[in-house]
Amino acid sequence: MQSRTLSYRQIALAWRGLYNYIVGSMSKYLTLDGQVVSAPLANIAGSAYRTMTLKHGVAIAYSEMLSAEGLVRTNRKTLNMLKKRAGEEPIAIQIFGHNPESVYAAAQIVAETGCQMIDLNFGCPAKKIVKNLSGAALMKDLQRAEELISAAVKAVDIPISVKFRSGWDRQSEQYIEFGKMAQDCGASYLVLHPRTRSSGFKGKSDWNKIKLLKESVSIKVIGSGDVTTPQEAARMLSETGCDYVMIGRAGMGAFWLFERVDKFLRTGVDPGEPSLEDKIKIMLEFCELMIEDFGERPACLKLRKHLAWFTRGWRNVSSIRARMFTVESLADINNILQEYLQGSERVA
Repeated sequence: MQSRTLSYRQIALAWRGLYNYIVGSMSKYLTLDGQVVSAPLANIAGSAYRTMTLKHGVAIAYSEMLSAEGLVRTNRKTLNMLKKRAGEEPIAIQIFGHNPESVYAAAQIVAETGCQMIDLNFGCPAKKIVKNLSGAALMKDLQRAEELISAAVKAVDIPISVKFRSGWDRQSEQYIEFGKMAQDCGASYLVLHPRTRSSGFKGKSDWNKIKLLKESVSIKVIGSGDVTTPQEAARMLSETGCDYVMIGRAGMGAFWLFERVDKFLRTGVDPGEPSLEDKIKIMLEFCELMIEDFGERPACLKLRKHLAWFTRGWRNVSSIRARMFTVESLADINNILQEYLQGSERVA
């Protein structure tokens, strides 16, 4: 039999594969019930939102992003964003920053809340975040990103999740390299949104990139992007091989979507949308939680956009849409929704 001599590249790849396998086997994982994850929506995914998503079927709820610098400097507004309810778990608190020392200290502050995981944001495309060399800007600086991930991993004993995009733009997509680097640093979960920073949320996300990432690493991968139905969630899992599906914008104002997706993935049966009356009950429960957190009038100011999302697609919603942007109390919200419900019943 003819002997075969391995090239240096083949040997290096073999060692890399073995190393990744060992790192993956040593990673910290959570025991999660289900495969549905709620996204870290900025200015949305606070305690009330997370509580509702957890009640309606998510395996883990991600928080809105918190500034590492704000946490370290004990900024009151940032610290208030750490508040969570008793029994509100499992949750992942997301932080962003550019300074490894600040991320290290912030991770320790976050871990003290009793959260189950910390997520590092390398995907936010917002100009004010990118301008400060954070979020998606770090897709252009893998060395600094590596320092940030290593700092967080060293700081705490809970799992570290890393959320990132496919690249800064189409000419510099390096999501596989980024994912492997994060794995080598000790991250346990990767969350890929397969759009570039320059594309924002335009166009269709390329799920094949999630597939390629999953094939390139040994740690858990969470797929994100354009999942709006239970069937699409199942297709993402099937086509990409990812471990979990993250739902973001489609779940805003529609907490029951998480439950539909969860039940469909478990049973293959889509229970469908709840009745209008049940939807209103769910929305009012969320409103009550928001009022607990912020006080009635401040909460209602925040809830105006939620009501717009909640009523999207409703018939003849224009009759109440203008009033929704003037609500100042729970009674205002309840009166508007009950009035619409009674009108719908009369039409039916």
